[in-house]
Amino acid sequence: MKKHTLKWAFNFGMLALCLAFVTSCEDEENLTTAKNLATCTDGIMNGDETGIDCGGACGPCEEGMELGRRAELYVTNNANGDITKYNVTGDSKVTFATTSDAAEGIYFDKDGDLLVQASRSGLQLDAYKGLAMDTEDVDIFANFSSAADLESPRELAVSGSTYVVADNGSNKFFVYSKDGDSFSLTTTVEVPFPVWGVTFKGKDLYAVVDTTGDLAVFYNFEANLTSANLLLRPSKRVTIAGIVRTHGLTYSGSDDVMVMTDIGDAADANTDGGFHVISDFSAKFNMLSDGDVLPLSKQVRVAGPSTLMGNPIDVAYDSETDAVYISEVGNGKVLGFYDIGSGGDLTPSFNKDLAAASSIYFSSDETDGDIGDETVGQRTILYATSTANGDISVYDGMGGFIKTVTSESNASEGIYYAAMNDAVIQASRSNLTLENYGGFSGIADGSAVAADFSSSADLISPREIAVSGDRVVVSDNGENKFYVYCYDGSSFKLVNTFTINCNLWGITFKGNDLLAVVDLSSDLAVFENFLTANTTDGVVAADKQITIEGIIRTHGIDYSEAADVLVMTDIGEAADANTDGGFQIIRDFSGKLDATENGSAIALADQIRYAGPSTLMGNPIDVAYDNDTETVFIAEVGNGLILGFPDVLSLSGDVSPGFSNGLMSASSIYLYNN
Repeated sequence: MKKHTLKWAFNFGMLALCLAFVTSCEDEENLTTAKNLATCTDGIMNGDETGIDCGGACGPCEEGMELGRRAELYVTNNANGDITKYNVTGDSKVTFATTSDAAEGIYFDKDGDLLVQASRSGLQLDAYKGLAMDTEDVDIFANFSSAADLESPRELAVSGSTYVVADNGSNKFFVYSKDGDSFSLTTTVEVPFPVWGVTFKGKDLYAVVDTTGDLAVFYNFEANLTSANLLLRPSKRVTIAGIVRTHGLTYSGSDDVMVMTDIGDAADANTDGGFHVISDFSAKFNMLSDGDVLPLSKQVRVAGPSTLMGNPIDVAYDSETDAVYISEVGNGKVLGFYDIGSGGDLTPSFNKDLAAASSIYFSSDETDGDIGDETVGQRTILYATSTANGDISVYDGMGGFIKTVTSESNASEGIYYAAMNDAVIQASRSNLTLENYGGFSGIADGSAVAADFSSSADLISPREIAVSGDRVVVSDNGENKFYVYCYDGSSFKLVNTFTINCNLWGITFKGNDLLAVVDLSSDLAVFENFLTANTTDGVVAADKQITIEGIIRTHGIDYSEAADVLVMTDIGEAADANTDGGFQIIRDFSGKLDATENGSAIALADQIRYAGPSTLMGNPIDVAYDNDTETVFIAEVGNGLILGFPDVLSLSGDVSPGFSNGLMSASSIYLYNN
């Protein structure tokens, strides 16, 4: 604990007491005037000024002089726990020395003149009142604090009276309610990923996924908190392309801009940092389905040696000037970038030294409380192909039929909906190509359409496709190969062809890893960092191959990033196409996969199995999972059906589907749920 002298407080208090007895109303007025005049030379627009050091009790502002603006940065640090306030327009700073030795997580409420930080040494929220007019360094003491509930607080997000602390001690959200001059802990929930930065967008809470480049959202956050929430899973998790490892984030509702930092390689704390600006964030993020990738082309990246960023731990944004402010812990700086444009290796316009800078918060009259609106109107749509005719059939999240579109393919397998291009991509078994059908949402039921463009006829026997950013991977069991295409919305370009030493069928991405079923077996193959680790054509071996106990022969596979759930189908004996099918669900899949050594098995006891005559499954060729409703969708080729099983995590065994639609030779399915 730092040592603070109270002598100044005692002397000041005695002086104030004496003045209270002898000062007349006229004297008080003189003191007020003197205080106002003292602000006329400090480079800050405070007191009753109308410009910086002019107006009000100061001299009149010169004609044409730009009026000042309250634009303040509040920054915590892990060197001594003090709070540094920078006046950006006045280019001045004030240091508030606190009783914390280290702090992270900061918020300023101008209306209540309340400054709140999360103490890493005290493991509590500390609130300080009445600091807005202080222009000199001063020791401060918390007016009130929370209980010492925290373990390892990182960032703080505030919405009204709700204060959320992201704590990576055990990866939890501590949710406090502020009532007057007190904090009360309302709930604590575990989060299924490493946490760091958090920010509100309306009622939605966004959180970075530490150790990755991912961004998760908890829609309608507070409404989904209950006493039963021991573990709170995100509504959606996507990858922000170009980020190696993210820490900080902030959102501006007025500009609809999200900014995220990239600390790069954790071993390099001084040179490889950066940040990404995502404009029109709502439209871009809302288009992405769970597990999708936001392409780097839809962002602006700032990084390089001139930026002075090595470990940009947190970020703030000024929507009035489009300025981005960074707390750079690796190099001990507070940085500001004013003219970002198309990004690149920019030199900061604002550069201040601050050892172990941690959290940062920007406050101005124009931007305070600018958290914007939550997301509404999410969609869940199922797309299905057929090997009978190549038609594309579409259903809603409850299995209701929407439309069927006749494609130029006579048989198809492998399908994906690219929301940013409003296009359906399918693999044609008859044409041996990838096909793109743009403007798909506007195509009417019963229409027959030609593909806008196709790949060259490279394929032999395409089965499934998996998409990560601008890469489309086709699993082809003609010669057991992966075909990797670059997709830019106007063409497919074959980039790589890899021969795999096992039988292929279904594939899906799990982050950067490609998961593939091993046909003619019950095995699962894992290709780690598939797209970056494999750049030269040739034979590629799986990094891990494990057995999924209970499956006879697998075909379909799907993984939910948000729920960490893997689903695989079991077609049973190939000779029985109508009665012996099923599917198996593996919850908390990441942990189970990590714990299973190469060549070992995940036990049936650690899974949920659906099978039996009531399920109507004989040859479930493909599968999709909806984490919002915990529904499994099945393409049942043997019986010609599209099936839906709701609430799958609560039941098991011989369960009848919640809905069933006829679709002859149903093959691949893809679930879009944004």
